Amino acid sequence: MSAQEPDLLKEPMPGPRLAILAEALFLANLLIAPGLAFLALLVLWRRHRDSAPLVVRNHLRQTVVASIYGGAMLVGVSIGIFLLGGLDDPWSWVLGILYFVSFHATLVIFGVVGLNHAILGRSWQYPFIGPDLYE
Repeated sequence: MSAQEPDLLKEPMPGPRLAILAEALFLANLLIAPGLAFLALLVLWRRHRDSAPLVVRNHLRQTVVASIYGGAMLVGVSIGIFLLGGLDDPWSWVLGILYFVSFHATLVIFGVVGLNHAILGRSWQYPFIGPDLYE
């Protein structure tokens, strides 16, 4: 273990608390309280987007943008599948449910990786849907 990395066994909560909270709210938006956790994330981002340390600003920005783009893709593509295939076609349901579950699980995995990076105090960019990191 290098001198820069925190000792996870000795520190009660290593890493910036706001970055950890942002990633936890991203996961809560996907798993526990959709919408409500997103509103809390927006409030957190609005309050700390200019004054927080760089790592925290990166996590706040990544989680807000990933929530917006991810939610739009999740809902938009699902609606598109049903508009193209119709609600009566069983294959539309198979494809729609398969897409929704797969994409949702991918967002959850990205959220867990982001939470891990926040705990370690590192910046994280969501693949494909995350904006560029602040330098």
